[in-house]
Amino acid sequence: MQTNTKVCVDIHKTLEDNFKTIKEQGTNEICNFMLSSLRDQDLPQYIRLQYLYNVHQINQKLSLTELCNNQLELNIVNNIKYYGQDLDSLLKQIDSSLTSSSEYLRPIPQILTPSWEDISPPFIHQPVWDYNINPFLFRIFIAQAQSTKLSTQDQQMILTLFKPEYKIDLTQFNNLVEYNPQLVSDIITKLHQYGVNVHEYLDFLIQIKVTIQTLELVNQLTKNITLPDQFLNMFITRCIVTCEEVKQNQQQLARQVRLVSVFIKTLIKQKTFDPKKIYVELQGFCLEFSSIQEATQLFKAIKNSVQEQ
Repeated sequence: MQTNTKVCVDIHKTLEDNFKTIKEQGTNEICNFMLSSLRDQDLPQYIRLQYLYNVHQINQKLSLTELCNNQLELNIVNNIKYYGQDLDSLLKQIDSSLTSSSEYLRPIPQILTPSWEDISPPFIHQPVWDYNINPFLFRIFIAQAQSTKLSTQDQQMILTLFKPEYKIDLTQFNNLVEYNPQLVSDIITKLHQYGVNVHEYLDFLIQIKVTIQTLELVNQLTKNITLPDQFLNMFITRCIVTCEEVKQNQQQLARQVRLVSVFIKTLIKQKTFDPKKIYVELQGFCLEFSSIQEATQLFKAIKNSVQEQ
């Protein structure tokens, strides 16, 4: 950035007052430069984040929301803290990841025999850097998805950044299912389309608590991919056991039985689950909770399905 603006120095003022004037003038010029740069949509993401943060620090009353491209930038402008990390440490992490991690990758040198015919051996002088910050942005968005319900646009951003080699552990998976079950369904479906084994995430589904979000997720997965029969049998058995665990609270028990009954009945209707394989467990469940209408309807659906086969 170049500027030809001249700052008038008042000889009647002290050196300190003149320095303040010069500093204020320079700060305004830098702020205007960064504001004009932010209007360029092709500006790299990490530079946009730094510029937004700097302008916000210079003038916190300035409205920057119209210049933001996504939720991450809006959070920078609104000075919202991230998942266990404030904005100052976040921006420092961006700076260190972009400056200190760049290294020259040189080819293995060749051992050459001196020869008059070949005085100048061919060397590769081009340095190689990795400017890809997708893993960092993915971590930021996935951390946010574990505590808040994301918009469709932000969920699509995570799917765009996601790669098969990125791993999600059990705790992260549990939080994602609670707040964004549709996102989890899309990630598992994407992995399946890539030919990646998704059994690890199916095992997570059996381990976490059975809630309405978990049931919705499994129901959505049955529409997108073919789930193994062994998984469905184990998951439905887990749902039945969950009802046994909440017997002390009758209101909660009735709600859980209704949810599980409607879920199993939906799978039978879609012909994605064969009740014959765990018929004894299902029959016992329906008889035990026969006072609940949904359980009675499930029993009829199971009986009709078995007779059709």
